[in-house]
Amino acid sequence: MQFPVAITPAEILSILERLHPDSLLLVRGETGLDGETQKALWRKVALSYDPARRLAIVEYLLLIMHQACGQDRAGYLTKIFLPWIGIKRRLHDQVVRITDDISRTNEIEAYSADDAAHIATKVYRPLVSDVFDPYMTLLVATYAFIEGSFVDIETSNLGAQERSKAEVVESRIKQSGGPANLLDGYDPVVRNALSHTGSEGALYEPGSILFRNIKRGPSPVVESRRWSHDDLHSHVIALIELIMSIDAAVEIFGIDSVESMSEREVADRFVYHALDRDERLALSATLGDKLRQLQTIDTVPLAERLDLLGKILFLQCAERAIPCTSVGFNNEDRTCFVIVPIDAKPVSEDEIREVVPPLIRYLILARSVFGELFDRFVVDGRVDGTSVIKVALPAPPLDEYIVEKAGLVDLISDAQIWLDGAQIAIVLDFEALAASEDQKPGPRLPRRGRPVSN
Repeated sequence: MQFPVAITPAEILSILERLHPDSLLLVRGETGLDGETQKALWRKVALSYDPARRLAIVEYLLLIMHQACGQDRAGYLTKIFLPWIGIKRRLHDQVVRITDDISRTNEIEAYSADDAAHIATKVYRPLVSDVFDPYMTLLVATYAFIEGSFVDIETSNLGAQERSKAEVVESRIKQSGGPANLLDGYDPVVRNALSHTGSEGALYEPGSILFRNIKRGPSPVVESRRWSHDDLHSHVIALIELIMSIDAAVEIFGIDSVESMSEREVADRFVYHALDRDERLALSATLGDKLRQLQTIDTVPLAERLDLLGKILFLQCAERAIPCTSVGFNNEDRTCFVIVPIDAKPVSEDEIREVVPPLIRYLILARSVFGELFDRFVVDGRVDGTSVIKVALPAPPLDEYIVEKAGLVDLISDAQIWLDGAQIAIVLDFEALAASEDQKPGPRLPRRGRPVSN
């Protein structure tokens, strides 16, 4: 494993200049951040025990991410970059636990067997399995996108173990360039030894640790590594340096992609993946406040307000590429009607289940736009102008959905549905749905009565 090479003050200054956020941008001319924020970002990007290595890793990562964007910027952002940001957010609690365990090393005698065992099992092992592995997902997915073999972020994340991911990255670096020491902190033999320690996997001796990766069987096969305490420390530091370098590159790349975030599909993915629930609700509240001013302004007659809000609804539908024919109101019954075209009348139960969720999305939009002006919302699906299916929901469940206390399936269960004027019902097996969702990776969608994990 390579240790930092001594560099001159002039070389340090040159590296720091190249690590300035403005110098790392490839699309924008400057970050657009205020002075203090930019200085804080510069410190975050440049703070490293090995500045030359930090520069090499950050520049390499930015180059391959921009190379992927060169093929399809919106596709890369919505399919890889932003979903990976969501993965990174879900690592937060584990990263905090690892950080706490790093802090606890101050309570243990340095270079003792207990110190080595704590760092190996409580820091190095989870750094590899819980952080390094999903961080490699970003690189593997980016290379797959460049090469045209990308499937989805779940496949890149869970389709291979971290050893296979590391081998893919090493192979691509050899083929097309990149820091040869990128993965110096990672040793699969030590990682596997610590994952299945048993009685023989790790032996903590004075001054060193013997790690054994044992392939069990009638004739066990043993791979071994002997690390000094300093070796263990340097591998941990190298892993942390890699993780911090990826974080720095991701932050710079995100700033460089700000203009693309204004596109509807990209913006929606940003809100879903990059923001947590509290941040999403705060953003929604800000937008809701602006609409509420239109909904409640007394100096404008109600009819004019409804006309203006109706136009906003049409605009919202257009931005989402969902057609809307017209909107109507029954002020006496405080009911809002949205008329939309559908391709064909649903006949079978499966067809009804397929048509209803998109119709409910119109009701969610209508509630967001018209707010408390109405207590009930009805969407009328028509084929060639003839009404074939209607779906109605009162305001409370729609509000639950908007604040992420209920999911779409909850609204399907709550909805009143009429097919050709006859009321029907969709019966959902929530236990079966929950069991099915338990087997699916990724963020859990909102559901009434359960905590939100996204």
